[in-house]
Amino acid sequence: MTALGQRIVSAVLVVVFASLYQWHGGKAALFLSVIAFLMFTGGLFLHWFGPRRIHIRRKIHTNRIEAGEQVRVLVELEFNCRIPLLWIVLCENTPAGVHRKLIFPGTRRQFSYQYECSGLRRGVYRWDTGRLYWGDMFGWNTLSAETAGGTPLIVVPQATAWGKGDSVEFAAMIEGTLSERRNSQGNRSPEFREYQQGDPLGRVHWKSTAKTGKLQTFLPDTTDLASLGILVYEGASGYDVKQRENMDAPAFERVVRAAARWIHTAERDDIPYYLWMEGGDKNYDAQDQWKHGPFHADDENHGLDKLAGARISKAQSGSVSLRTEMLDGLTSGSRIVVLTGKMDQVLAEWIITAIGSGYRVEVQLTEANQNQNQLGSTDRLMNGLGYDSLSLERLRHSGVPIHAVTDVALSSLGKVEVTDVGA
Repeated sequence: MTALGQRIVSAVLVVVFASLYQWHGGKAALFLSVIAFLMFTGGLFLHWFGPRRIHIRRKIHTNRIEAGEQVRVLVELEFNCRIPLLWIVLCENTPAGVHRKLIFPGTRRQFSYQYECSGLRRGVYRWDTGRLYWGDMFGWNTLSAETAGGTPLIVVPQATAWGKGDSVEFAAMIEGTLSERRNSQGNRSPEFREYQQGDPLGRVHWKSTAKTGKLQTFLPDTTDLASLGILVYEGASGYDVKQRENMDAPAFERVVRAAARWIHTAERDDIPYYLWMEGGDKNYDAQDQWKHGPFHADDENHGLDKLAGARISKAQSGSVSLRTEMLDGLTSGSRIVVLTGKMDQVLAEWIITAIGSGYRVEVQLTEANQNQNQLGSTDRLMNGLGYDSLSLERLRHSGVPIHAVTDVALSSLGKVEVTDVGA
């Protein structure tokens, strides 16, 4: 029942019992009349002098967590109120569900408490608007006010570990990229600065450190360094999904986690990388930082943040398009990793174009079945059911390495829940 409805009912009860007392008399009728009057006046006082200027601040130790991790939230509540309150209940719509906190404020007007959200899948979340409830001792009159939401939380994908087969199949590619990186670093500018937290130890300038007594690091010109391109294909034709099926298919999740693995590898070895995500139903912006800016480990907008919102496109395969403009800024001769469930004609054409532009492309597929993954055979993979064998054959003759992602199981993230951990 709404607050207005409660007041109307209370007013009706006051009139009824007062009329009963006037007509019949008696102590019982008088008692009921007094109780009804107290309920009515109490509701008016709670409405007129209840909490105002409600402010909620949520403090999170980080705005980016990995899928499945726990995140602790500190909530600070502050409001103005002219009368003492017996109780209040703050209901928050968190990404992990509704959290309710019962507080007995009395004359206090500032409170803080904590809770934990766990089991969240990758994605970009925000706290929805909640409500603050208050009322009298018996709950006859209950009122509420809306509280602010909007606090962001980014849940990035888990990065899969390199499998046993991967360590052999991709070792040459990783070492090739690293050797290009080392050669490029040999031609960089001798400028350096004092070491800052998060700088890779590989950039430490030891001679300058010995002279000054403080750690010094290089300031490389990243425009001339070898880079790594990572393409996450979001086209629906790249995955075996039905029209009404959840678009977050297991094969696509393996693609996202493999991309996270490459990002961690690039950051570990201080390799600038480009992350491209194309599905055909996104607006193209030439100034889009996600698609055209190289990422580094200390970037405020991290590449993993982009992967958090990755989704399979709902566009049909015929309308999915990949643009060669995304290659602008990537040094010629750099390596590109293409991640998809299975190959389609549109993606194959883009890979051929990239090869013709002087880039070296590696393809990783995640739609292979268990037996094909265990065999690790490219020939078996080429003949796998559900793949565009003609496109794969064309890429193989063009010298494109094609491998299957060997991690077949997605780890359980646990139950999504929110838990009160006290003040």
